Amino acid sequence: MSVRALAREFGISATAASLALKDSPRVSKALRERIQRRAREIGYVPNARLAELMGEVRNAASPKYHATLGAFSLYPEREPWNRPDRDYLRVVLKSATACAELHGYRLEHHWYREPGMNPARFRTILETRGMQGLFCLGSANPEETLPKELDGFAIVTFAASIPAKLHRVMSHFALDARTLFNELHRRGYRRPGLAMLVHGDRRTDYAYSSAYLSAWERRLSGPNLPILRADTWNPAEFDQWFQTHQPDVIVLHQFAEYVSNVDRYLKRQHLAVPRKVGLALLDKNPDPKRFSGICQNMERMGIAAIEMLIGRILLRDFRPPEHPKIELVGGEWNEGRTLRRRPQAPSGL
Repeated sequence: MSVRALAREFGISATAASLALKDSPRVSKALRERIQRRAREIGYVPNARLAELMGEVRNAASPKYHATLGAFSLYPEREPWNRPDRDYLRVVLKSATACAELHGYRLEHHWYREPGMNPARFRTILETRGMQGLFCLGSANPEETLPKELDGFAIVTFAASIPAKLHRVMSHFALDARTLFNELHRRGYRRPGLAMLVHGDRRTDYAYSSAYLSAWERRLSGPNLPILRADTWNPAEFDQWFQTHQPDVIVLHQFAEYVSNVDRYLKRQHLAVPRKVGLALLDKNPDPKRFSGICQNMERMGIAAIEMLIGRILLRDFRPPEHPKIELVGGEWNEGRTLRRRPQAPSGL
């Protein structure tokens, strides 16, 4: 029986089942014990060869050099992390580089969109450098695909752009959004309004908008407030949406400039945050000390991507995957100062 079969039997996600088998504290102790007991009953054994190989890699006291891995993206810039709206890529690449070095690998970044470059030449460069594994940092176009010339390399990509069948590591958008909306409900908010990037809906695999609609269906009464989708700040558009629907908390998946404009708008309206209206961010937090919400764990995603990539290389897995492996990394709650405090539990409980 596979992890997926175990997940179906218990009515949970494959990710949750996998975490339970790894004895992760992210799954309740009772559920972990039930799943582990069932796994023993059916004789479930994980991929022993990969576990052995990765164990050797992780536990090596002073890893020797093994090989060079490639990092690239389909963004047009040489260093896409230098743009303010993509500075998170710097954290991902830095942690990926450190993880590779820890395990005896070197991670080199190559510019796929360099003037004069084409897919065939790019492949030749990688082969000349002796690279077998590639870490792709994603694309500005969420519908873009990798060229066929990169078939034959072990590839792990980051986030939800590039919809092709690829091994990938990404934020657990659905879990993050559920965490946020549950937290808002716990604090007494009953009219959340979501303002998000137009292209961000696709780049989050529609998880944020789905979780928002689900929160209204599960937790709240009355028709849900319509989602305000915008890639740029339009004060008249925002004012009409806000005045028409009167959310008691504004949830943002937006660029830092947009977040700042919303903050200034509320001040001009003499709406004190959080006393009059709450403000919560789903990610892209420009000031964690001030803004409440979710902070994605970019460092962990860089580490997870390299560990997955090394695993693919050790297993000689160089074909385009028929059944891609996806590792979801949950974000962390950031308290900030833009939401009401959690209600205190009654004493004695």
